[in-house]
Amino acid sequence: MKLFKACSGKNKGRDELVLNNVMVAGNFFDKLFGLIFKKKLKSGEGLLIENCRSIHTFGMRYRIDAVYLNRDNMVLAIFQDIKPFRITPLVRNASKVLEVRSKTIKHASLKVNDLVLFVN
Repeated sequence: MKLFKACSGKNKGRDELVLNNVMVAGNFFDKLFGLIFKKKLKSGEGLLIENCRSIHTFGMRYRIDAVYLNRDNMVLAIFQDIKPFRITPLVRNASKVLEVRSKTIKHASLKVNDLVLFVN
């Protein structure tokens, strides 16, 4: 699955590709362990955890960025460069979290209140 930032205004219809490979954590264990046993994400990769309002990085060996989305895929919060063995705050109204390689958000143009699209 790919992730695009939905563009509006004069750039409407020119959605910006942010990630070209988004995996989905589909069951309890995928959600619980997330990226713990996975090698460092490559550029353009991410993990989408649905029904989630907070994450942890216990057991991880690398830093990540986290993007919190509501049910309509609007960005509610962004946490950058989260170190291993940390817990993010609970984000009210979040329904999913996208975990990406550290510094991905810094180089992308994603900001709070942006709308994102997931495309297969």
